[in-house]
This record gives sequence, structure tokens and C-alpha cells, in this order.
Amino acid sequence: MTGRIFPLALVSLMLIVLVVPLVYADPEMDVLRFVVIQSSQTKSIAMQIGAVDIWPSPSNAMDLCSVPEAQADDLMTDNDIITLNDAGFKILQDPAFQVGFIGFNIRDTATIRSYYRPEITYWPFADVRFRHALIHCFDQLGILQWDYGFTVMHARSLVPQSQRKYFNPYVPEHLYNPGNPFTSLSGDGSSCGILMDAGYIFVDVGTIGVVDAADYWNCPNGSPLPRMVLWTPLISVAPLSYQHGVEFVTDLGQIGLAATTANGNVGILNTGRDLNEYLNSVYGTPSTSGGLFDAFMGFFSFGRLPDQLYTFCHSSQDAQPYPLRGNAAGINDATIDSLVETVEYSVDTYEIGVAAKQVQERLYDPQLAGADNFALAYMCLYHKIHFNAYSPGLEGNPELVGIVSSPGYGSDNKWTYLNINWQGGTPTAVNTAVDDAPDSFNPLRVTTSHEWEILEQVYDGLVGIDPYNHYDIPWIATDWSIVETVGGMNIYYTIRNDVMWQDGYPLTASDIEWCLEFIRDRNVPRYARTIQTLVDVVVTSPTTFYINCSRASIDLFYDFNDLATLLPRQIWDQPWPNDIAVLNYDPTVAYDVAPGYTPGPTPPPTNLFGTGPFVFQFYDITNQYSELWGNDYYFMTRVNVQALMTEMFWEAGDQNRDGVIDVLDLSYVGFAYGSFIGEPQYDPNSDFNQDGFIGMKDLVTCSKRLLWQREY
Repeated sequence: MTGRIFPLALVSLMLIVLVVPLVYADPEMDVLRFVVIQSSQTKSIAMQIGAVDIWPSPSNAMDLCSVPEAQADDLMTDNDIITLNDAGFKILQDPAFQVGFIGFNIRDTATIRSYYRPEITYWPFADVRFRHALIHCFDQLGILQWDYGFTVMHARSLVPQSQRKYFNPYVPEHLYNPGNPFTSLSGDGSSCGILMDAGYIFVDVGTIGVVDAADYWNCPNGSPLPRMVLWTPLISVAPLSYQHGVEFVTDLGQIGLAATTANGNVGILNTGRDLNEYLNSVYGTPSTSGGLFDAFMGFFSFGRLPDQLYTFCHSSQDAQPYPLRGNAAGINDATIDSLVETVEYSVDTYEIGVAAKQVQERLYDPQLAGADNFALAYMCLYHKIHFNAYSPGLEGNPELVGIVSSPGYGSDNKWTYLNINWQGGTPTAVNTAVDDAPDSFNPLRVTTSHEWEILEQVYDGLVGIDPYNHYDIPWIATDWSIVETVGGMNIYYTIRNDVMWQDGYPLTASDIEWCLEFIRDRNVPRYARTIQTLVDVVVTSPTTFYINCSRASIDLFYDFNDLATLLPRQIWDQPWPNDIAVLNYDPTVAYDVAPGYTPGPTPPPTNLFGTGPFVFQFYDITNQYSELWGNDYYFMTRVNVQALMTEMFWEAGDQNRDGVIDVLDLSYVGFAYGSFIGEPQYDPNSDFNQDGFIGMKDLVTCSKRLLWQREY
């Protein structure tokens, strides 16, 4: 490998002598190791030499409150995929719940001057006409084809195509049409024509009739455009994303909108910056306000529902007055507020879909009244496709199997980590690459997918997700019901009596009451949109309770499921001096219970623990890797997991339960088609929806998933 430079984490990993606990853990793998490797080139090399076994495309965790997750988006390139595929690596592909975009700070000039840029006299990003011109100068289709190949999809909406029934294919499209400052006519629909019509004036410094680096535009008030910075990830971390920013600004330069030394830095320039660092400026920190940016490149993973529309667009989520909330752009529109409240709080999925589609259209229509305050605040870059790579076993070693592929979530999901194993080998360890070093391990604060890539394995939600069809399944909760009330809703739960915190304390309904009310009472910004609706948690027995909410919403149901076991009471029930101290707490310190509690019978190494399948051991800051060990006392055994997967996949269309949906399954359903329960032809194995009749729904269930596999 002469001439190759490897990160310290990769060098250290190749030298580590694997120490595996000798106990029998319930997950298939004894050890999960998450290694920070920033560049795609180094990840590819690491895969090929066996230093890492999994190159994931992280998604929003299946059991995490559905707040959008930022991601250092170093996409696997089409060349990486081809190279690894040709070398025999297992490559799985799924559409993603993820969108890449450029967000603009659209707050008005007076507001921007008051808290951020006192030197400006006119703020162009506050003008929807200026944003409209920028979007027409973005060669989306060309850049996607040249830089990304087949790894992403064309996008013009904050709702990805994978959120199928909520995606609006009719969002207004703003095609690439930069025009020319010397030949375009005012109002002709090109970038230059839009600017001219809005009162911006092109200045040809050399009066040579050709755009060069010295040229620039004046604002409608006569002042030159201010210097405006577009933040992108570092080229060392996400070269494609950085290059994306470079190419966009290069396009802007063709019509005089790029900031250059020659024009005195008038206009827009791109700057690579650490993702966590610039997100702290964009969204704020526990002690500082957000909104301290001009424009930024963001990449976010979502869940099943389009609740990101509320997070990114509702005025109550403005990150400038409310640090760590998600509306960094500063959108403030009563109509959008009303629509996204329907998305966030309705229990009717049809109603959610109608509102979500209306929001998408409104966000991309610059002709609407008041559009300065909302339209084109986000310029979509792409919708992502998950490509995940897995080791085939090198030099005669066994290959990785047991991988579970899930539409939207991809194969980098909790079911995969519960089930993955080396075929025919003793359960030992698996090494996974993560894009960047964690900024925090505090679950009340972390914001990026590479942090939750690790933490997802530590926690469990009350209700599980069927990876094949996204149905809700019993997990910690064995039973639940939602009852709408005059003021909102009550969610009633019964939980298992055999679930333990990883320190051996039993999980009870009182723990859930304490956890949810603690997050509410400590005003945790990250979960504000959910927890601000919590009125009370009422415990009726050690295994039963209900949550009283001031709003009714399917999405709230999911969020409370996922927050309920986030914090072990015996660690977090402390006399905190203030709310900031809660957010700044580092739970990776050595296990030490709060005053008044006694240590549990199975003390974990740190205070970072939950009820999930893997126990956090440490993060090595020098060598940049985390290690987790299988939870010996997890309530789901390997046998349980396999049995549950078999039944879930049967429901997805695997009539004969052999692990693959093929023509044979379709034939069995065809033989029984049209029969009712009790008739000789009726076959319960073909009645996937269990309604007593084998009809078109059952046939479609099987046929639309032909060639799916239970695991890979």
C-alpha cells in the first residue's frame, strides 16, 4: 500500500487483537465495532483489505423519535459500487427516507441585521425572487448525472419518493435556465431575467460584454450583493457533496453571482466546513441560538411519515429564537403552519397526505402572496438511494449473512444488527464504518446519523417496526390502543415484565413516566415538538400506563414510543443545576448511579445504556472507534428473532415461509384465489391479511414483492 495514507483509526483497527467476551449473547454478534473512516476512497480500501466488514448508508433509526437526522453525506459512488460488486461484495439497494438540500437564511433584512449581519443594507436571501433566480441557475440533472451516477434520484421536494403516499410528483419544477446578463430580457424566466425584473442590476466592470470574475450584481437598493457563504461538508469527509457546492457556485459565476477576489467578494462562495461545527451555527447549541448562517448544505434522514415538514417549516420550530429546533431557514407562514400541523397531529393518513402535498406545492411556488417568508427556502439537491456493502469473507473466511433489507430504511437497520452473522462461523465481531467522529453521545442532544448509527443499538422503543411492510409489531409493549379525547388523545400501553435496563434494573411503567416527564420538564429542544404536547403519564400498575396528550396524532404515538425508554431513571434522576447541564452531560463516564439509588446487579461500563440488544463499552477518541457488546440479558433471544422474522416475511408474501418470495408463492396464492375460510380450496398460508378471504389484496401482496428475500 505504498503511497496510501490511512486514517489513524484504520491503522489501529488492523493492529487490534480481537478480544471477544466469552459469554453467550442473544444477538448473533458478540461485538459491534464502529470505526470512523471519513473518505469514500478509504472506506473502499478498508472493505477490500478486510479492515471493515460493513459500509453502511445510515438511515434514521427505526426506534428513534422521528426528528430528522443530519448526515455527513459521503455517498458511496457508482464506481465504488461497481468495484466492490466485481470483487464479490454483497451490495444491497433500497430507496431512502432521505433528502439533500441547500437551505437559505430567509429572515428579513432587519432581523438579519439585528442578530447576525449588522453590516448589511439588503439581504438577498430574504427575497424570494433572488432565491428563484438561484434555483434556475442550479443544473440539478447535469450535476447528479456527472457526479453521482445511479446513486441518487432527482428531487424537487422535501418529501422523498420513498414516503410514497405523501410524495407529491406535481411540485412546481424550476428547470436549469441561467440566461445571460447581456441578452436576457427582464421577466423572461431565466435567472438573469428574474433578477432584472426584481430590480437587481448587473455591473459589467470591464465593459467588455462578457461575464468575467470582476463582474457582480447590485441589489434593488443600489448596494452590491453582500458576501454570502454556502457551507458544505469538508472535501476530506464528503468529496461529492463538497464538489456539488463547487459546481453550483461555478454555475452562479457564469452569470456574475459568485464572490471572487476580483469583484471584492460580492456574491456567493462555497466553503467546506466540519458538518457538526456548521450545524451548530445553523441550528444552535444548548447555549447559543441558531440561524447564524447564510446558506448551508444539509442531508437528513426521516421516518415513515412526512413529519419533517413540521420540523423544517413550522414557525414554532424556528432555530433562531429556539436553539436546536429544525426550522433553520426561518419560514414563517400561517398557511404552512396550519398544513404542517395537520401533517404532525392528524390521525387520518389520507388527511396527512392531502396536507403534505399542499405544503410541498406551496414551498416551491414563488408567485404566492407572502412568498418571501416561505417559498424556495430549501433548494432540493437529490433523494438518496441506500447502497450498503457487506463482506463476502476474504481468503476463505465465512461471509456475512442474515442481512435484512427494508424499503426506506435500507439494510443498515436494527434487524440486520440483531440477525447478522458469519455464515457457518462462531459469533464474534463485525466492524462497521461510520462517516465522522461523534460530537456527543448524549441522546438528548445528538443530531447526526453517524451518532445514532451507534446509539440505535443501545436503545429500544415500545413498539417495533416490521422491516418488510413497516407495520407496527409488539416489542417492549405487548398491547396498545389510541383513544381520541376532546383535548387530544390517550395512548394506553401494556408492557412486558421481563425487560431489564442493561444494569439489571427491571423496566417498569414508572420508569417510562419519569423519562417522558423529565424530557418535558427539562425543555429538551430536540424533542420539543413532541414533548410539548405531553400533559401527563398515568401509571396504573407496574406494567400498564397511559399517556395523555394535548394533540391527537399518529406521529406523536410513534415519537412517544421511541422516547419512553431513552433515559434510565437511576442515572438521570440527579439535582441538575439547569437545563443546559442536562444537554451537556456526557453519559460515557464510568457507571455511577444517581444519589439515592444503588448499583444494579449487572453494572455496564458506562452511564450510556438502555434496554437494547447491545451494551456500549467505550469510544476510543484517539483511534476513533466505538465498541458495543451483545446484551446477555436481552429479552429477545436469537430463536425469538428468527421466528418473528419468518412470520413477518410470511405476511409480506412468503406463502411457504422458505425465505424468498417467488413464483412458487404466487402459484399457491393463485390456486387458493377466490376462496373463503371453510371452503376446501381455502389455504390460510395464502391469506396474508387474515380476513378469511383470499382475494386481490393477497395476490398483490405477493406479486409486488417478487424476488424479495427474508435475509441476504
